[in-house]
Amino acid sequence: MEAGRVAYVNYGEDFGKIAVIVDIADANRVLLDGEDFPRVLYPLNRLTLTKLKIDILRGARTGNVLKAIKAYDLNKKWAASPVAKKAAIRTRRSELNDLERFQVMINRKRRAYAVRTLAKKALKK
Repeated sequence: MEAGRVAYVNYGEDFGKIAVIVDIADANRVLLDGEDFPRVLYPLNRLTLTKLKIDILRGARTGNVLKAIKAYDLNKKWAASPVAKKAAIRTRRSELNDLERFQVMINRKRRAYAVRTLAKKALKK
């Protein structure tokens, strides 16, 4: 945990948003700031830290943070991260209708059957 570390909100009303750690208040809270995120103290147990890190000084002002985010191209790097991809899949699956959920189930069963048959052939050899 350090200034400039990008964090993902994993619980609460801001679920799914990303923000940058600007300062550390104590062992349980940090000061966050971001493009679509107000500057606020936030508990660490509601955050997931990512491997992304922006070069900013501790306690940087909002304008400097926004410039650093733009220079780092955070949105593009975030979209390429595994956490963002998993979140996109989760939201896509939550928006499926009955027919699409049924198709997902059938395709999953077909894929599992194909894997089982290939594993069985490999074990026979």
